[in-house]
Amino acid sequence: MQRLPLLFIPLVLLAGCQSPLLPIKSTSEPVKTPALSHCRFDTGQLSEWIKYEHRFISSTISDRQALLGDAERRQLSALHALLLSSPGQSQAQLERATKLLASISPDPSDLCAAEQYLANRQHQLNLQLESLQQIRDLEQQKMELERQVDALTDLERQITQQREEH
Repeated sequence: MQRLPLLFIPLVLLAGCQSPLLPIKSTSEPVKTPALSHCRFDTGQLSEWIKYEHRFISSTISDRQALLGDAERRQLSALHALLLSSPGQSQAQLERATKLLASISPDPSDLCAAEQYLANRQHQLNLQLESLQQIRDLEQQKMELERQVDALTDLERQITQQREEH
């Protein structure tokens, strides 16, 4: 009989997580943060960027091109950079995104969420581009080693052929 309350308590706690009596926060409104006078972007803009970026990532290729063009036409540098740096983009687009973010020059030490987000994205892009460069370097080294192995194999064949002839 004492086990029943022990089983009942976790069930009540778990059920409380989905209780209809608890108020549910609307995700349609951006989170309000204290306005900082030095912030170039507010949290509402950051929220819109993330929504737009999600829409971009989940779109078809033709829709992606339209969304990219829209951000570029409207001269939304931060949004355009975020879209260019989304997963699946080419190295040229990643490099262009890095340049756009550098022109904005977000400061990661700012207390502003949007600037921190942009600075983190810029850091991520730099690491990603470094990784791509390392991959290219390794591929070149691999190709050079394969060329050397082929040359040695040809040389070995020639030596073996000469020995067989003599």
